[in-house]
Amino acid sequence: MMKRLLHLSFAWLIATLFASASWAQTRTVSGRVTSSEDGSPLPGVTVQIKGTNTGTQTDADGKFSLSAPENGTLVFRFVGLKTQEIAIGGRSSIDVRMETDEKVLSEVVVTGYGALEKREITGSIASVKGDVIQNLPMQSFDRALQGRAAGVLVQAANGVPGGAVSVRIRGIGSITAGNEPLYIVDGVVMNNASTTAFASSNPLAFLNPNDIESIEVLKDAAAASVYGAQAGNGVVLVTTKKGRAGKTEFNLNYYYGSVEPIRYMNVLNSQQWIQVRTEALRNQNPALTEAQARSSALTGIRLPGNLTDEQIAALPTYDWQRAAYRQGMINNIELSARGGNDKTTFALSGSYNQQDANVIAVDFKRATGRMAIQHQVNNKLRFETSVNLSNIKQRGPFGSPAGGSFLGSPSFSSPLIIPTNPIYNEDGSYFGTPATGGLAGILNQNVIMNAEYNTILNITRQVVGNAKAVWNPFKEVTVSSFYGLDYREIKGEYYADPRTADGFGVRGRLTNESEYNATFTANPVVINFAKNIGADHKLNTTLATEYVQEVFEGINQQVTTFPTSQFRTANTGATPVSIGGFWTSYRRAGVAAIMQYGFKNRYFINSVLRRDGSSRFGRDNIFGTFGSVSAAWLITEEAFLKDKVSWIDEIKLRASYGSTGNSQIGNFDSRGLFGGGFNYGNDAGIAPTNLNNPSLRWERQINSEAGLDLAFFNRRITSTIGYFNKESRDLLLDQPVPWTSGYGSITNNVGRLYNRGIEFELNTVNVDTRGFKWTTSFNITKLENKVTRLADGDTVLPGNPSVRIGHPLGAIFTAEYAGVNPATGRPMWYDRNGNITYLPQNPADFRVLGAGLATLFGGFTNTLSYKGLELTIFFQYEYGRKAFNNQNSFLMENGGRLFNSLLDVFERRWTTPGQITDVPRPINGNAEVRGASHLSGSRTLEDASYIRLKQLTLAYNLPQNLTQKVKVNRARVYAQAINLLTWTKWTGYDPEFLNLGAGNNGVVPQARNYTFGVEIGF
Repeated sequence: MMKRLLHLSFAWLIATLFASASWAQTRTVSGRVTSSEDGSPLPGVTVQIKGTNTGTQTDADGKFSLSAPENGTLVFRFVGLKTQEIAIGGRSSIDVRMETDEKVLSEVVVTGYGALEKREITGSIASVKGDVIQNLPMQSFDRALQGRAAGVLVQAANGVPGGAVSVRIRGIGSITAGNEPLYIVDGVVMNNASTTAFASSNPLAFLNPNDIESIEVLKDAAAASVYGAQAGNGVVLVTTKKGRAGKTEFNLNYYYGSVEPIRYMNVLNSQQWIQVRTEALRNQNPALTEAQARSSALTGIRLPGNLTDEQIAALPTYDWQRAAYRQGMINNIELSARGGNDKTTFALSGSYNQQDANVIAVDFKRATGRMAIQHQVNNKLRFETSVNLSNIKQRGPFGSPAGGSFLGSPSFSSPLIIPTNPIYNEDGSYFGTPATGGLAGILNQNVIMNAEYNTILNITRQVVGNAKAVWNPFKEVTVSSFYGLDYREIKGEYYADPRTADGFGVRGRLTNESEYNATFTANPVVINFAKNIGADHKLNTTLATEYVQEVFEGINQQVTTFPTSQFRTANTGATPVSIGGFWTSYRRAGVAAIMQYGFKNRYFINSVLRRDGSSRFGRDNIFGTFGSVSAAWLITEEAFLKDKVSWIDEIKLRASYGSTGNSQIGNFDSRGLFGGGFNYGNDAGIAPTNLNNPSLRWERQINSEAGLDLAFFNRRITSTIGYFNKESRDLLLDQPVPWTSGYGSITNNVGRLYNRGIEFELNTVNVDTRGFKWTTSFNITKLENKVTRLADGDTVLPGNPSVRIGHPLGAIFTAEYAGVNPATGRPMWYDRNGNITYLPQNPADFRVLGAGLATLFGGFTNTLSYKGLELTIFFQYEYGRKAFNNQNSFLMENGGRLFNSLLDVFERRWTTPGQITDVPRPINGNAEVRGASHLSGSRTLEDASYIRLKQLTLAYNLPQNLTQKVKVNRARVYAQAINLLTWTKWTGYDPEFLNLGAGNNGVVPQARNYTFGVEIGF
């Protein structure tokens, strides 16, 4: 016994001596942890001695201190950053720069009512990070999405800064209802309704794109069905930047640049126009001598009919285009701050943005302010709130933001005005005022004067705010309550100066419009239960409630007869012309149940069930049920593949099926309505205006998808490929009713169409060595759209021949142009049998010659970086879209009327028998005897496909050893060009536009932008 005690005592003594020796070799190690991106301190980083539970965390300045063995190793960990292990090696001071772990960050994706690790996602979600669209000179984030997400087609309506944008997710799903996706910014449902007719405004322009953290696009039913009846066109979730614990970080960003037209139309000079007009008159009336025809051409534009050849040759040519299309300015400045502590974090930002259009008197000015605060009361309760304020002032294009052939519009008229018309008199005053009879020609208004004297203005004030409380009563349970508001006030003004044509006859005309839109969003109760059951099971369930109410109202007035042009307010007008107003509202409520289940980290099943009710629909169908089921198989987690093939990182197969709805119809379409304005004498009267339809219900989209997600070579190659089929059912169409009812038609759910296609994304790290990195991102979407059912067995939608069974929406139904008869110069077309005709009949000789929908679209990005220098090259493209070049149809008249014409058309015109050309001979009135107008049929139908060098950015991040000398954490200088080059067969100003009723007539085209900027963090 004694011997055993002696052995134990000896062992204890040896251990104590070794421990003492070890303790004697420890030392205090301190240091600072900073971000490799900007040098800012990183608070909350875990610093642990490897192989032990001993450790600490960095403070608000990123500093740490702990006792550790001299020969030990410190492990530095922080969510979203790469873990680092650093040997102490006898040092007392260790500073660490931590890098972003792109792999970790990309694994968390925002979804409806929560977030998921990317490996667990079973639906189709496209994610665009905020840094991808940072500092782009674009006023709304929807425009910045263009070409950056597969399946998402973004088209600008025009080139007006802050103007309307069309976003279509996986095609067009409705014929008569809305096709815009649902936008949700920080949980607040956005309303994009606007009827103000003066400027092309965009409700999403309230948000500075540089305040965005990420954008998620929910494309299929598995991802979007949590939003039920409002998700039929997809959902766009926008998350803005939040505060973070640590020392307050300030960021100052400024860029300045220029705007210029992408192209000008090459039109005739004065002598060429007189020549072609003379030919047109002689071709119409061969009995005229050349001298007689020329005299008629001259007197038609108010010139003496007896001008000699020398006098005609001496006539000046006035360039109206270059007076109307200009070089403008871009100016942007913003300041932001983010910081906080372990309890409260905040983010503040303010910005001012100014940008001119490439057409005179059209511009955009915006001031924004934003605040976001998060406060952790204790380990169970958290509050969050944010508010975005914006004030936008826009000067709009003459006539209509949708474009149009308005005589006084610079964008429409400037290339068409007869070139003999001066812009100014010799004394500098405007030529061709209404008081002096206007300009010569059909376009008789001085559009440069119109732009200066008239006022076309929109002012938008918008508040988007929210408040949220999150309670964690148990580890597995989270209860939240959310409330948000989108309030927008728009004031529009159009003042037609009495010195211009629109105001001359009434001594000035003023029209005012005011609109007020408020959308209230509430998720009163959202309950989430998440639990890992053993090592193999992961369950996440959510029950969410939602209530949305929108109120939209407006008033308008018009007054004429002003004392002088200096008086521009309604109280100074002597003649009230009209006053009007409107009010509309709707409510929607819903409840959604979401279940997400994972087994062994490789099998995932998600399901959604949602029940919605809306005041927009008939009393028999107020409520609708929507839902989805989806699954994914992470094949690389299977034993037969895991750790067996080192170069394969991920193979995930996924599939989904479900339904969503489209509620974008009028608020009272299902109601029997009476309307005012049916007055009898001086007594007010009303009359029925809308037929009651209690069975009206949601349009419904049935979505199915199969996809494959791939990653190889340590994720240096990642790819996604998917097939989708979106069938739209119960589409709302007008059906005829007996005239004895007092109505012509009633809207019913009778139509059907589908969108099918393939999406492909590829991201690669091509080179990453010795400080040089080259990455590529490519996406393409192949889309097929087809109408399959209309009302009452119709094959063509009555009154709209572009909607036809078996063809895409926007089908182009017209006669095919066959060129020019070489013997006579007459234009020809093909008839129904493929034979030549000079007078095609509608519809007998018409056929479908294309559609206005692109069948292929996408984007291609290359980024190259080397030691702080970075070059980004981004291409965006559309293919397969056709459109009528409406504006060029005027420019192709070639002397047929008093418009200027294109030089190319003039030079290729038929002049001699036997000549082979596609341009017919000029003729007054544009039509031969017993022939159709040479502008009819497909002659002006063009391929609107294009590929565009959308963005070229060169940036340099200054070395920190330089910036820190001036107390700056980071500094970046950059230069970029937007819309630098465009390859297209389109002969107009620009192939990117929306046909809002006037084609491309008068549409302000896209501009080329150059900007130079500096970004400083301190």
